[in-house]
Amino acid sequence: MVISEHDVPVRAGRPRDPACDAAILQATLDLFAEHGYSGVSMDGVAARAGVGKATIYRRYSSKAELVVEAVRCGAQLEDRLPDTGDLRADLISMMRPLLDRLRGDDAKAMVMFAVERLREPELAEEFDRSVIGKKREHIRHLVRSAIERGDLPADSDADLIAEAPGAFLWHHAIYNLPMDDALLGRIVDLVLPRPT
Repeated sequence: MVISEHDVPVRAGRPRDPACDAAILQATLDLFAEHGYSGVSMDGVAARAGVGKATIYRRYSSKAELVVEAVRCGAQLEDRLPDTGDLRADLISMMRPLLDRLRGDDAKAMVMFAVERLREPELAEEFDRSVIGKKREHIRHLVRSAIERGDLPADSDADLIAEAPGAFLWHHAIYNLPMDDALLGRIVDLVLPRPT
């Protein structure tokens, strides 16, 4: 994953040097890919990025926040939150970027990140707070709306349906199973119960 200055979100406050931001995030990603979460330190990132440690702390209050932001920017994990009234199409649209990343050049680093989240509670908490939480809640909203419209049976398990597509994709990535273009449609068709 290579981060350019265009991938780095602009934050409010004093203007910052986008090249410096990109260097910090790239150094973080590189250290993470080489040594895992425990191998990332503010000192190490500062040395590799060629900046002072205070420069990093002005941007990121914790190592977990820094690593999550580096992975989010490096893997371009942008929020895509459609709500067209077509649950199947919306789920596929939301999951497509994840599928593309999990079968692309970023796959190894993303799988490593998923594994590290299991070992490092602070990393999992920050990722859930800043990246996954909004998507997870949006998918639940989409599923509940489909139930209310009668597109899904009234007794559908909204939480399970919301979690399943991403879980299937991660399962395929972790176990190196085929991930072709048709996979998302097959998963969504399996997960969505048919109205009776």
